[in-house]
Amino acid sequence: MLTPEILFGAKPITGSVPTAARIAPNGKSVTYLLASKENRETLDLWIFDRASGEHRLLIEGRRAGASVEGLTDEEKAARERRRHFAFGITSYEWHPTADEILLPIDGGSTLFDVRHGSFRELTEAGTRQTDIRYSPKGNYVSFVREGDLYFLGRESARLTRVTDDGSATISNGLAEFVAQEEMHRFEGYWWSADEAKLAFTRVDVAPIAESQRYEIDAEQFNVVTQRYPYAGAANADVTLWLYDLATGKAEPIDWRIESDDYLARVGFTPEGNLWAQSQSRSQQRLTARSWVNGSWETMFEERADTWINLTDNLFFDGGVVRTSERGGSSAIYRDDELIETGLSRVNDILAVEAGSAWITGWDRSPTEQHLYRVDLASGAAEALTGTAGWHGGTIATADGAALISSSTPAVAHRLTLIDPTGSHVIFEETPLDDASHPYAEHRAQHQSSRLGTIENEGESLAFRLTLPAGSGPHPVVVYVYGGPGVSRVRAEYPPLLLQLFVQRGLGVFELDDRGSANRSKGFEDAIYRHLGVAEIEDQIAGVDYLAKQPEIDPSRIGLFGHSYGGYMTLMGLAKHPGVFAAGVSVAPVSDWHLYDTHYTERYLSTPSENPDGYRDSAIFPYLENIRDPLLLMHGMADDNVLFTHTTKLMKALQDAAIPFDLMTYPGAKHSMQEPSVAIHRFNKILDFFDRHLSPASFR
Repeated sequence: MLTPEILFGAKPITGSVPTAARIAPNGKSVTYLLASKENRETLDLWIFDRASGEHRLLIEGRRAGASVEGLTDEEKAARERRRHFAFGITSYEWHPTADEILLPIDGGSTLFDVRHGSFRELTEAGTRQTDIRYSPKGNYVSFVREGDLYFLGRESARLTRVTDDGSATISNGLAEFVAQEEMHRFEGYWWSADEAKLAFTRVDVAPIAESQRYEIDAEQFNVVTQRYPYAGAANADVTLWLYDLATGKAEPIDWRIESDDYLARVGFTPEGNLWAQSQSRSQQRLTARSWVNGSWETMFEERADTWINLTDNLFFDGGVVRTSERGGSSAIYRDDELIETGLSRVNDILAVEAGSAWITGWDRSPTEQHLYRVDLASGAAEALTGTAGWHGGTIATADGAALISSSTPAVAHRLTLIDPTGSHVIFEETPLDDASHPYAEHRAQHQSSRLGTIENEGESLAFRLTLPAGSGPHPVVVYVYGGPGVSRVRAEYPPLLLQLFVQRGLGVFELDDRGSANRSKGFEDAIYRHLGVAEIEDQIAGVDYLAKQPEIDPSRIGLFGHSYGGYMTLMGLAKHPGVFAAGVSVAPVSDWHLYDTHYTERYLSTPSENPDGYRDSAIFPYLENIRDPLLLMHGMADDNVLFTHTTKLMKALQDAAIPFDLMTYPGAKHSMQEPSVAIHRFNKILDFFDRHLSPASFR
């Protein structure tokens, strides 16, 4: 039987899944990261030669270390924000013209000569850098050190310091907390294509009031002073600067339209003009402008009655090519003209060149994602993938090649190269029942999932149901996230995490409710100004469906979720007592006043503008209704959903004399991905559901 010790142990039971696959600039090879066969937490860099068809290990990850020790606070925070939990070679970048790869290793910048297999350290020993990158032509390597922005000559190693005011409250060239965590803008500096200019942000967190949070480790207790931007409160002051390499001078560029705008995205046009997207604090306006001859020129402006979703979909090809949801679903526009592709939704624009756009999206079902080449003149969309599944892509347009990463219900992972000569599978996961696969001994107990839909409130809701062996009736755990920006139900090879439950005799039901991603804007807007209503109603409709299935025991349905899913678990138990036999809430939001500005205000506005929404979206008005068994879990060093959410909830439950189980994890952040924590956490969850969903608990 599959156990947490096996699933989260050192050996990569899930097999070899390539990540960060890229086509080399010369087009001759493909590189990718792969977990070491000895330790799933250590990533190695591999290379595939297109001419010979051979794969070979390029760099062992152990060279880069495999420990959190020695990381700066900025490095630790960046790993958490990006959800990067592995070690070894965690990122790399090809030089744009040379056979050379830039490796951020142990806080330094290392250049690796692919042809000769040699290494060259570029940054000086004893220093630590973050956000290490090549300039567009590869003449420089830029980075941030102790809050200041620098760049080095790749050949000369001449160091240029762009800023000198980095301090405890000021950083240059780094994205602020809400930009990374909520806007998914991880960059704080940008090069122009000709390397003549360098734009960067200066972030001053002093306007954010200091607050204290407890960070409890195994052997010590710390009170961390943190400037956390609570909903309705001040954000960091973000200014934009433009540095001229010829003069060595930087000038501030006033990017704001309103004083409390967010700096959403930044870049340079092909002509070398700086552009920036400013988003209003309400997130109901998004304005993109270019800086031309000392003044701003508007490229486009979006407005919405609810909120505008941010994307990285902005390219230039005879105009501004982007996506917009103004018509109800995400579609391609050139400037303000809709390009009729006939697709139901466009998710990402991967590349644009010579009148064509390479995109991902879907046509018939939101459970599938395909890769398309779109003719921007006619709108004709040529499908580059056909098999039902979830397909992503990386494009090298100069070579006419594309890398397609696919997961289907039958194949866990496949990497395919499409070029003018045809389609070539260059990597395919070994079948899980193959004797050589580390999962093979568990394959006999493996249970397949099935996809389906239910109807509620005029919407079709996709679900995935995975049941144990046998005819039942089975207990089922509703595994919920339920929040915006995420969709789980896909025509992919289901995560092996589901097998932990089904091989323990517990079915798993997942449903993408209203408010979740990858659908129409109206589907998402159902949660606006009042969270925990439409999402819970849809999950209850899912429970009603389960109750009608003969192989399911409707009296033994549990509820489990992490983060927004933890919040949904609390709301499900409190608003619908007796429906769920037990619930596990991990790192939940309990009071939206305690969450950050950009995320919370996107859906609830500010506390002063929508006090009823904040009150009714919290768990506390309904708390006394909880009478079903509840297990709370939280990392005691969580700096995203602060541990305060759970301590406040614990006190309220105790005051109301409501019994609950509790498990906290010293030193763990929000993701709680440390192997020891994951093993303990899921053993605890499985044991909890065993107790409360077993037939004996109903006698």
